[in-house]
Amino acid sequence: MEKHLCSGCNKEFQSPESLEQHKQAKHTAQPKEAPKKKGLNKKIIVAAVIALIVIGGYFVFAGKGGNGDKPLITPDGGGSDGFDEKAFAAKIPKGAIHWHPHVTILIKGKAVTIPTNLGLEGSVHKPVHTHATDNILHWEVQAPTVKNMQLGYFFSDVWKKKFSSECILDYCNGPDGTVKMFVNDVENTEFNHYMPRDGDEINIVFG
Repeated sequence: MEKHLCSGCNKEFQSPESLEQHKQAKHTAQPKEAPKKKGLNKKIIVAAVIALIVIGGYFVFAGKGGNGDKPLITPDGGGSDGFDEKAFAAKIPKGAIHWHPHVTILIKGKAVTIPTNLGLEGSVHKPVHTHATDNILHWEVQAPTVKNMQLGYFFSDVWKKKFSSECILDYCNGPDGTVKMFVNDVENTEFNHYMPRDGDEINIVFG
């Protein structure tokens, strides 16, 4: 019987078919699987996370005033208290207004009466003035601006008194008390930068 010899390993087979099957199984070159790049996916994920942190940090910083907006020089001589002039300007009415906020000032439990006729100089009326001792401010403004729409405008430009988060009239934060402000029974920290609205009940308290 004729024998069939494998040239690759010298193994003998009884038939050419067996030899061929052997060659296919043992000596046919198998394509090698390309080595996987270990850690590639992990690096991509880490890079994506870092990118998100950087982008998120940018927007958080920008949202906290990191855009370099300069605060307005305020009526009470401030300007370093973080007042956002642009945001305030966006809230200003476009036309003339005639509002009547009521202001109560309590110094160590004692009410202070706002004088009558403040801001009335002959025939010229300041944009904010008083008519009686009822502590009602007459906010009659033909051309509202960032300056004349702040509560601090009445104190500094009309009444010539101090008002800020630090002081009210001749009383400033210290051992004797601190300044607080409430608008319609809700504490408000805008103080001199607050824009009074018609019918507001504004309470400024020191003690």
